[in-house]
Amino acid sequence: MDPNTNASPRPGAVVKPQSGTTPPPIKPIQFGPSAQPNPILPAGAPIPGQQPGATRRQRLLAWIKAHPRRSAAIAAISLLVVSAAGYATFKYLTKQPPAPPAETTAPAPPPAPPKPATKPSPLTGVELEPALAERPVSAVIIENHPNARPQSGLGQAGVVYEALAEGGITRFMALYLEQRAPALGPIRSVRTYFVDWALEFDAPVAHVGGNADALDLVAPLGLKSLTQFAHPGSYYRSRDRFAPHNAYTSSDLLDQLLAKLGFNQPAKFKPSPRKPDSPPAAGTAATAPTIGINYSYRGFQVEYRYDAATNSYARFMAGAPHVDRNDGKQIMAKNVVVQYMPTRYGVTRIGEATVIMGTPGSGQAVVFRDGGAVTGTWSKASHRERTVLKDTTGAEIPLNAGNTWYSIVPVGRSVSY
Repeated sequence: MDPNTNASPRPGAVVKPQSGTTPPPIKPIQFGPSAQPNPILPAGAPIPGQQPGATRRQRLLAWIKAHPRRSAAIAAISLLVVSAAGYATFKYLTKQPPAPPAETTAPAPPPAPPKPATKPSPLTGVELEPALAERPVSAVIIENHPNARPQSGLGQAGVVYEALAEGGITRFMALYLEQRAPALGPIRSVRTYFVDWALEFDAPVAHVGGNADALDLVAPLGLKSLTQFAHPGSYYRSRDRFAPHNAYTSSDLLDQLLAKLGFNQPAKFKPSPRKPDSPPAAGTAATAPTIGINYSYRGFQVEYRYDAATNSYARFMAGAPHVDRNDGKQIMAKNVVVQYMPTRYGVTRIGEATVIMGTPGSGQAVVFRDGGAVTGTWSKASHRERTVLKDTTGAEIPLNAGNTWYSIVPVGRSVSY
């Protein structure tokens, strides 16, 4: 290209100054619309307003004075930085440590229910200390021959069965749990129906032998026999009576024997239903104040007389109060149950005279309590089943808490009340 022409260079071409020409002057740097020209100073040139030989502080002040807007911006930024740093430091120093995680402990188990202060006796329904109510039950066969009277221990029994043996003489099976007796007897032999009633209570039975038919039932039915022939050390003979009316034991001796044989376990049987006492209202007479039972001949007539003061029945035999030899007191019964029993006479497999009763079985019954009489029925489904007493509506008849005498009366014999 001819340097003397006015043509424009191509885009992107580098323009070199022609020799002998002077370069154009550099434009001043502008800061803001009203900024004054600030030509680039040569190295080492003093800043405007700055005195030669000034200290660093003086130079800084001179620069701030020469650049007021920049100084304000820098001051503002510095203030923000310092404030932010201070706030961050404050937050750090005052930061609360995180709360420890809540301890997760298993909920405490509910408190065990308090042990009952009392427990009803399964034999009598009387409230007792629990340990006493859990004693084993035991049965004793006690005779009623005139030479055996007065007997020892009938007044302390919780349940007593009275039934005919041979010759029109009655015999007792007495059951014990909470009450203890220093002497029990005179003790005689067992019969088949006593086996059935003892099995109702799962009771070990103290006896002196038995007739053949009764002994034949011991092993097959699982009766817990405490016969004197197998355990002579648990019995003794008194010297003030003649044999066979002088065989005795005691609660202590029976406890030792039960422990030896492993029979000292809590009683296991279904208790009779119970109800609160409900004697006649004041000024109201008892509807059945006297009960008369004619078992056989003179000397075996039994009478119970209602005692309103204790809501129980005083027992009489052969026209006189029936007393217990242990304490000399008249025997009292809280409940009297009459069971009319199908009864016949026969012989055992070895020819012994015996009384045969329809148990298990059923029949008519009268329950005396609270000075009155409740008529109904009794039934026993098997050897081990409890006897069930029901009224004329079919409901079970509950007994008062206390001892009970079961009078087993042959069908056809009279009971007055």
